[in-house]
Amino acid sequence: MKLWFILIFALGADLTSRAQDVPRLIAEADRLDDRGETDSAILTLKEAEKISPKNPDVLIRLSQDYSDKLDAAREGTQKVNYAKLSFEYAKAAVREAPNSPEAHNALAIAYGKMTDFVDNRTKIEYSKIVKSEAEKSLSLKSKNATALLILARWNLDMATLNPILKVFAQALYGQLPDASKELALEYFRRAIAISPDRLILHAEYAEALETLGQKQQAKAEWQKVLELKPTEPLERDYQAIAARKVRS
Repeated sequence: MKLWFILIFALGADLTSRAQDVPRLIAEADRLDDRGETDSAILTLKEAEKISPKNPDVLIRLSQDYSDKLDAAREGTQKVNYAKLSFEYAKAAVREAPNSPEAHNALAIAYGKMTDFVDNRTKIEYSKIVKSEAEKSLSLKSKNATALLILARWNLDMATLNPILKVFAQALYGQLPDASKELALEYFRRAIAISPDRLILHAEYAEALETLGQKQQAKAEWQKVLELKPTEPLERDYQAIAARKVRS
């Protein structure tokens, strides 16, 4: 009897010790991501996933990292694979943490990335989910720059749909969705007001201004991109673009 008690106690202590490893592994993955070492961050998060497979913080980060891998990938099959992994981890995060704004942001982004690999009708169906997930995230956290960025992109994309996609949007929504270029710019400005030092917000805003023909305002935003510190691979790419845009 005493031996069984010792074994059970030892097992419980081991599980507790392993569970305490998860925050440390998450922190290490965050440090690796900050250095742009996405592959190492994923390996670290996979170790955390083995210990705590339903941990939403781990699932959200894995979704984000696979999304980053998708952005960096050059080969089509790799892109599809990373998009699916990001999508599955985001869905799992929402399932485990339905009241997490970060989980809903991850799912909105994952649906948005999946639109590159589906037919036109499905693109519009997914776009509807992108909007609803971002709105859910915003309802859970009002000062939510990521959700505002997603809604800004959504409005810009829907307001500038090509004629073929407009047909599918009309069929799915019953009428063209309530989106506007002006609302897109408003969402960009609201996001920047919340996180003024977040490079990607200024870069995406600059691209939107260019799309809408506001060249001088766009150039001012590209200048801000050069002045800020990148914290993820996509932001480093944006700084290279900004350098060209400011010189032109």
